[in-house]
Amino acid sequence: MFVKKDLRKVPQILTDATSRINEDGSDVITELSFARRAPEFSPGDVSILLKPSYRPALDHLIQLSLYDCGLKSLIEIERSPLDEDDSPLFPRLQQLDIGRNPLVVNDSLSSTFHTQFPSLLELWCDNCSFGPSIPNTLLHLHQLEVVRMTGNRLQDFEEGIGNTYWRQLKVLALDGNGLEQVGTGIGKLTRLEKLHLRQNKLVALPDGVPSSLNSKLVMMSLSSNQLTSLPDSLVEVGSSLKELYLNGNQIQSLPMGIGERLLGLIKLNLAHNKIGGDATLSGGDEMYDDSNVLPVDFVERFGLPEALSGYCTKDEKCAVQMEGNPLAERRRRRYLEEEKTRAKEMAMEVDDDDAS
Repeated sequence: MFVKKDLRKVPQILTDATSRINEDGSDVITELSFARRAPEFSPGDVSILLKPSYRPALDHLIQLSLYDCGLKSLIEIERSPLDEDDSPLFPRLQQLDIGRNPLVVNDSLSSTFHTQFPSLLELWCDNCSFGPSIPNTLLHLHQLEVVRMTGNRLQDFEEGIGNTYWRQLKVLALDGNGLEQVGTGIGKLTRLEKLHLRQNKLVALPDGVPSSLNSKLVMMSLSSNQLTSLPDSLVEVGSSLKELYLNGNQIQSLPMGIGERLLGLIKLNLAHNKIGGDATLSGGDEMYDDSNVLPVDFVERFGLPEALSGYCTKDEKCAVQMEGNPLAERRRRRYLEEEKTRAKEMAMEVDDDDAS
């Protein structure tokens, strides 16, 4: 993601970057990685970066990593009332990584933090402690295309995302938070390509998430949530969707059209859900019609799960996992029972031959 770590100290690096600009500007440094330099950022702030003498270097940066620097506060990154021309600190920065700074919380940012990054396209905040809502100042970074906030403390999803905020998103990663719902605005993100929402507490998706407006959506991960069903609008995404991860939920049934309309799928993970769990087994597994559990178009394209693997293999271009569902487990038990009966019958035939 960034250049190899520079073994010099932060002031030396910034002094060098500034001197190059002051000379002839032919060798301007546009990428700086200060990852894993916590001792140099003591007492946990970014004051070392913001000395006036380093300002020319900041003006030309495109990528900056402050990953795992022991940061507690970025409050100094703000609009300065003393700056007469009101110019931002990082006018050209497109990619900022402040991930793995677990002491960074909402109050670590000033209310004008966003004004200092007018060109920012990618924001990486994995494994910080933002929450229970996304800091308001981050929502005002209107040019963002990539937002990664996995492993934070988010509980409340901002309804304005896709409507008012972050309308240019291509990648949204909010894995490993405590989200219980998402907003319908996600269904309006026309440029969205990847949506990561695994390991949250989602019990349902609103109808319209995703939708036909998400026509560029390639991958969606909703694994390890508490979903019991899927919205009918899921299939409106169409052939753009290549990978769909729904494993580790409580899904009991699938909407019509997954097989017929999601023609671009190459990976579909439905493992460890509750599909087929409403079966009436009073007559035993052998009395239950497995083909009625899944939509017709699903069975026609993917087939039923194989007895031993739990994979649906009819469509060779798409890997479909269904192991751990009642449907797959029932088929496995039935197969093993049939194999046991067959083995007994063969053993009896051998005994009869020996006796004769």
